[in-house]
Amino acid sequence: MAATALALNPQLAPGPAASAGASKSPAKLWLCAYFPALALEALKIDTAQAVAALETSKGRPGLYAVSAAARQAGVETGMSQSAAQALCPALSLLPRDRQAEKAALQQLAGIGLNFSPWVSLDRPDCLLIEIGSCLKLFGGSDRLEQYLRDACLAAGYSPVIAIAPTAPAAELLAGLGLDMQIGARAELRSALGPLPIAALALDGKTLGRLGNAGVRYLVDLWRLPRDGLARRYGSDLLKRLDGLLGLQPTALSAFHNPPAFAASRELPTELTRLEHFFPAIAQLAAAWAEFLKQRDAVALAVTLDLHHYRRPPTRLKLSFRHGNRDADHCLALLREKLERNPLPAPVIGVELLSDEIAPYQPAACSLFADEPAAETDSEWQATLDQLQNRLGHHALQRFAVAADHRPERAHQGNAAETETRTAAPPRPLWLLPAPEPLSGDSFTLLSPAERIESGWWDNQAVRRDYFIGQDRLGRKLWLFRELSGDRGWYLHGLFG
Repeated sequence: MAATALALNPQLAPGPAASAGASKSPAKLWLCAYFPALALEALKIDTAQAVAALETSKGRPGLYAVSAAARQAGVETGMSQSAAQALCPALSLLPRDRQAEKAALQQLAGIGLNFSPWVSLDRPDCLLIEIGSCLKLFGGSDRLEQYLRDACLAAGYSPVIAIAPTAPAAELLAGLGLDMQIGARAELRSALGPLPIAALALDGKTLGRLGNAGVRYLVDLWRLPRDGLARRYGSDLLKRLDGLLGLQPTALSAFHNPPAFAASRELPTELTRLEHFFPAIAQLAAAWAEFLKQRDAVALAVTLDLHHYRRPPTRLKLSFRHGNRDADHCLALLREKLERNPLPAPVIGVELLSDEIAPYQPAACSLFADEPAAETDSEWQATLDQLQNRLGHHALQRFAVAADHRPERAHQGNAAETETRTAAPPRPLWLLPAPEPLSGDSFTLLSPAERIESGWWDNQAVRRDYFIGQDRLGRKLWLFRELSGDRGWYLHGLFG
């Protein structure tokens, strides 16, 4: 998908057939926003510099994504680390982060839901959005495309956007780097015909056989008899072609944002006494608890807004240390907060909000104790919630060990709901009898530096930055770089 169709076929400038139908509004119209630099942009680095993302495939690290500045220096995807750094010594290399890419796509899908209720993440590195029913709202496909592009750029991601009557056609165009629109199904054949068959992502054997038969572009395929295509190249090829033209349905799943609760009640008149408007809050809390139980979830925080006439609402926020979906517990904490905070004006409405939602994890009960451990623990957590909301978010502290050898800094106080677990740094199973020197281009770094400075008291001082790395054979290495002397790289151990 990284190659552009214009590079594969110079005749692929968007012609009148592709643009004439862009102003039409068919029943179904699909927008594909493809993010060719997602692997780099998800790392939140300056893509204007020479940077690349590394990924290990079949035991060998190679360049998965390359910035435009690095590409101008001759660096291409698939290159080895040593070859890329030989072409561009200033090249910065970072490991690919699939989790960051997934989170970025979910963020972008949330942006897409601002423009259409139907967004799919089924395809890699892109959003598929059904926009046919939303064109009038945004004033046409051109304006909707620009709004979406601006929103993606503001979030730090650069899209290639294509619009077509079918999702596979929009995906094909965007994946080839073509910012174009096709407005009607009748124009699909003429608009897609000049595209190379390599864009169909067929297996190498099928592509080779088609090439030997003189088939180079989609229009060449559409000229051949369907029965002959199915017999010689399989039914999968026909399904892909039919999917492009809308003759074959495309199965896509819709993306949904994580659940959030929001409900409000208007009061019949201005009320000043808590006992008069608290029943409305109790109704909202009951709906909130039912909402969470239906989704097998808990809330980590709840916000109550008390609305006044011609003045900003009074906002009260509760936080729960381990999540909560008990309406009675929530109401008890809200009542206590309301009793301790005088109202600045009469209340005309109440609103309950909760968007910090987590999966429900039932506590394990004791097997032999007379009283279930879960019950006593929940009572203790309720007490801590009450103290925390009464005294303030940071009023409850717990002692924790700090990563500092100085006695006066060896302990720290953390907020009561945060439990810090300090894990020992990873160490290799096999430690070499003596460190062995390494060349700087024979491995890829997988971790940040861990500095070790010790031994100064027995005249065997070491000052080193340790890393976890991977060599060309896929072995996981424990290596270090001297901070003094020759400042060379050394192999010190191997992970199992």
